[in-house]
This record gives sequence, structure tokens and C-alpha cells, in this order.
Amino acid sequence: MNKKRVLVIGGGIAGITSALELAKNDQEVFLIEKDPGIGGHAASFCCKATEICNKCSVCLVPEKMREMVIHPQISLLTTSEVREINGEAGDFRVKIVQKPRFVDPDKCTACGICIEACPVEPQKAINLAYPGAVPPAFVVDNDRCLRFQGEECTICQDKCPTKAIDFAQDSQEIDLDVKAIIVATGFDVFDAREKALLGYGKYPNVLTGLDMEEMLLKEGEILLPSNGKPPQEVAFIQCVGSRDEHIGNGYCSKVCCKYAMRFSRSLQYQNPEVKITIFYMDLQTAGKGFGEFYEQCKENIRFVKGIPVEISQVSPDQLGLRYEDLSQGKIVEESHDLAVLSVGIAPRKNNRNLARILGINLGDFGFFDTLNQVENTSTNIEGIFIAGCCQGPKDIPESIAHSTQAVLRVVRTLT
Repeated sequence: MNKKRVLVIGGGIAGITSALELAKNDQEVFLIEKDPGIGGHAASFCCKATEICNKCSVCLVPEKMREMVIHPQISLLTTSEVREINGEAGDFRVKIVQKPRFVDPDKCTACGICIEACPVEPQKAINLAYPGAVPPAFVVDNDRCLRFQGEECTICQDKCPTKAIDFAQDSQEIDLDVKAIIVATGFDVFDAREKALLGYGKYPNVLTGLDMEEMLLKEGEILLPSNGKPPQEVAFIQCVGSRDEHIGNGYCSKVCCKYAMRFSRSLQYQNPEVKITIFYMDLQTAGKGFGEFYEQCKENIRFVKGIPVEISQVSPDQLGLRYEDLSQGKIVEESHDLAVLSVGIAPRKNNRNLARILGINLGDFGFFDTLNQVENTSTNIEGIFIAGCCQGPKDIPESIAHSTQAVLRVVRTLT
């Protein structure tokens, strides 16, 4: 089979899977990612296994990242975005702009000497994009680096043993000719501050599910931000930013119920004494084996049909939750020391601009639209396909499956 160039836009799990599957089908792949590292949101997720695997599929992400970054038929361009596109299926001409990271990934060994030398405190101006980043090379934060604030600081550059740091780097334009394009730009996390009555950003013991992911990944345990102690009464609040017509998000994010239950099991595994309540509208238990998992969770987790409308701080370490218990038809108030907001999946803010550049349609809620339910990876532009959460909410296994489906469409188009 003759190798044909395919562009993949987005380096999350959908983009990575698309690139790998294309390469396995003997296609030459260019994957571009706007951030300094690949992996997307899933790279910051943690394993939620207890004494058994809870099938969160997070372990698949680093495995696929490592496989992709060394694949000889995949070229990775980080800090890059599509600026312009011309042509048609089989003959797309794409202009890409790659922003400088001021560190050469081929020279950087991630030794950490530059971090130690950087005088900026407490958060250094040079670091990995995230712990365990791929590619494993540092990047300079322009907003924090003294050199970009008008000072003549070259400390990290002088200390670097491999001379990987280069402040003379500038943005560059890259022109690519490709036969097909897969858009896999992922999603944004709903900003819980938009639900001001729930106290996120105001009360330290109100966290989002993503905050919990990052805490468990970095610290290995969940502790109360207010006092550093293990929580005793935890409330998970579902549908924050989902199924809410008032903010234009009338869809279900599909993943929130699953991660709340998995997190609950993980917390109880760490601390069998912790009491957990999940407040919900309706539970999304679709998926292989998840109905059975829900029945197991009900043995030790309290489920309340009703969403809290307000959270207050009743003491330095205690939160007051006010909600309508729909099963009893009355307003209830109770205390918890930790509230976790199950924030939903939102369309990326850049979707409209990228849709304009590519000429593809957006759906009702701002995700990229497809031809129909059957061809749910095909867009209105022949030769341009979509994969993963940029088409709508999906968990990791669903994103992988959807990406594989998109690749099959590409291969079929190119043969």
C-alpha cells in the first residue's frame, strides 16, 4: 500500500488513537497539538482501582502515548494550530503555525537543572507541561519568565548542560499537503464558577472531579484543603454544567455518574469509614457491566435523587448543602466536609473558529456536527472526519472506539 499523508488535529486520547490506527494502516501521519504535551485531559486522570480494577481505562492513555511518540510513521508537532486550509479531499493544503517553546525537545533530557536555577517563585517559569509529559521536554512559560517581562535573565539557559534552551526561537509556519484530516480536538471542562451558589472557588472544600483527579495523581490520597485531614462526609453533586437548559447545555455528559461512583469506591478503599452521598437527577449506568457496578455501589454509597441548589460554609471545615429531596418532596439541609462537583464536558471555545477554517458544521450545543447517526465520524466536507469528544461527550473507551471508526472511514476514502 502506498503511504498517504493524513493530518490529525488534537493530541488527546482520540487523536493519539487515530494516529496509531492510521499508522497501522500504513499511512503517514502528522499529529498537531496546541499544547506543549500530548494526552489531553486524560493525561491528568488517575487510576481508580481498589482491590480490583474499576475499568476506568486511564491506564490505556500513557501506554498509547508512549507507543505513538516513537512510531516511525507519526510526526508530532506540539504548540501548533491550523491557520488555513485549501483544497479538497485527496488534496488538502494546510498551513500550520507552530509557536516557540524555547526548549529543543531533541536536546532536552528533562534533568531538572533549569528548574532548580530558575529564580521565579513559587511556580517556576520553566517546567514540564504536566508530570510525566510526552514529549518529556521542558517548556518556558512566557507569562512567568523574567526574560519576557523585560529583564535580562538567562540563568536557566546558562545552566542547561545540553544547550537545549533557546530564547531566539520564533513562531514558524509549516505547509503540509495531506489526503484527509481527522479532527480530534477534545473538550473543555465546564467552569464550575458559573454555578456561583455552589461555592467553587469560594470555599476551599468545594472541589471539582478534575481537582480530585489531580490531587490523587500528585498526592496519592484525598485530603481536605482546609486542614489536610482525610474527609469523613463526602458529597458528590452530579450534572454540574450538564442537562441544564438555562446555560445552553441541555445534554448529558455521560461520564460524570461513572467517575463519581468510581471515585467513591476509591475513597472508601483508602478510608473505609468515609461516608459518601451522590446527589443526582437521573443515573447514567449505560455501558458494559456498569449496571452491575451500580448495584454494588449501592451497598455502601448513599444515593439521593435531588441536586443541591446552594452550598454554604457553616464552619472552617464544614459545608452546608441545601437541596430538594425529590423522593420525599421536601427541602433538606445537611452537612458534609467535602463537596465534589461532577463538572460536565463542554465544547471547546475554539470550535467555532476551527469550524470556520475547515468549513465544517457545528451542532446545536457547539460540538462538531456529523452527517447523521450512522456516519457519526463524517462531516459535511468530504475528506474531513471527527473523532472523540469534539463530536460529543464520551468516556475513554468510547473515544477510542469512535477514533477507530473514523480511521476506517479515512482508509475507505483513500482506497
